[in-house]
Amino acid sequence: MLISHLSIVFIIVPAVIAVVNLLLPVILRKLLSFAGALTLLALTGYIYFSGLIRPGFGLWTLFGTPVFAMDSMTLFALAFIQLLAFVILVYALYGVKPEIQKPFFALFSLSVAACNGVVLSDHGISFLVFWGLSGMSLFLFALLGRSDQALQSAKKTMLIIGSSDAVLIMGLAVMALIKPEAQWSLSQYHIPVYGGTAWLAFILVLIAALAKAGGFPLHTWLPDYARDAPVESAALLPASLDKLLGIYLLARLLTTLFSVDMILNLILISLGAITVITAVMMALVQHNARRLLGYHAVSQVGYMIIGVSSGNPIAFAGGLFHLVNNTIYKSGLFLTLGSVEKRTGSNDLDDLGGLARNMPITFLMALIGALSISGIPPFNGFFSKWMIYQGMLDMAAAAPAGYQIWLMVCLVLAVFGSALTLASFLKFIHAIYLGNGRINLNT
Repeated sequence: MLISHLSIVFIIVPAVIAVVNLLLPVILRKLLSFAGALTLLALTGYIYFSGLIRPGFGLWTLFGTPVFAMDSMTLFALAFIQLLAFVILVYALYGVKPEIQKPFFALFSLSVAACNGVVLSDHGISFLVFWGLSGMSLFLFALLGRSDQALQSAKKTMLIIGSSDAVLIMGLAVMALIKPEAQWSLSQYHIPVYGGTAWLAFILVLIAALAKAGGFPLHTWLPDYARDAPVESAALLPASLDKLLGIYLLARLLTTLFSVDMILNLILISLGAITVITAVMMALVQHNARRLLGYHAVSQVGYMIIGVSSGNPIAFAGGLFHLVNNTIYKSGLFLTLGSVEKRTGSNDLDDLGGLARNMPITFLMALIGALSISGIPPFNGFFSKWMIYQGMLDMAAAAPAGYQIWLMVCLVLAVFGSALTLASFLKFIHAIYLGNGRINLNT
């Protein structure tokens, strides 16, 4: 009985901690959050290494209706939600500014509960509830920012994410009309994208996935959020967990919810290539280090879209692999920048410089993150990007001549995006850690 209800534990534990943390002093909030995160990380490891995943595992029903379930893709997403949440929490235990510690730790656990609920939900209504909660926590975290533009960024985030949530509701409602016998069970759809109604449902759900992940053209909230929200929340949500949810929905959209053809694969690959190149070019001209990382968070989504949307097994695996890699190195880059901010009081590239000799470990971690995101071997970003490129080459080899040209143009844009990423991070590393220091370190 306990084994069959493990899925609900991932939601109940952080949700209860979020509520209790509203009543506790800060030190107890930290201890309780840490204990909860460690428990869920250990539980994920137990499920993985025990080989418990099988059809029907973790199925939780309400009045005979399946609400939560767990499969291999769910476990994949759950594992990295718990891992990234734990790592960022360890940083936050010391790094969060004292004036926002009380709300931060309550929102932290709420965000984990919402993200876990999204990936575990098999019922459409449950999925919508937790998807909306994850968007609400994003907005509330943005309100904790202390910059002059924080409120404006929070409103912009809420406008785009909130609107996409409404669009997702409409998309799932249209799906329910197309296939009422599924009874809102997300595992029972698999609608061919043929005809106006199916296209409408597909596009509506796709909009929600792109907005959450930060894909073009619904990415504009992310750089502003990265600039103005607490750096810990920027590392937790748009750099990792929100991106994971958006790409998770895209993967489900293309493998479970709908059945797509090659033309649609090519359209989505093109959208991914456009995301890569437009965002990295915007990153090149940024002087605010947080906005630079925000635009790179968007750019990396493009590679994930290309891989997951390709329909090629190697590229699909590469897209998910790149999602994992990105959550690791992008969160690391945000956290190293947070350390720089706390020592210098600035995140403006024009104010910084020469910090490598004063912060050598931070410099080394930032350098590893920069080389990884740029796809430089032997770092992890190289291998996931190479899998995506190899999958696209395999697609091109088997495609008609016109499609080959289309795929090769997208591939060239993706590779060129990696070169521009490296150029951008050479600027980032030099401006902060090398060159001449322009600012006094805080003690």
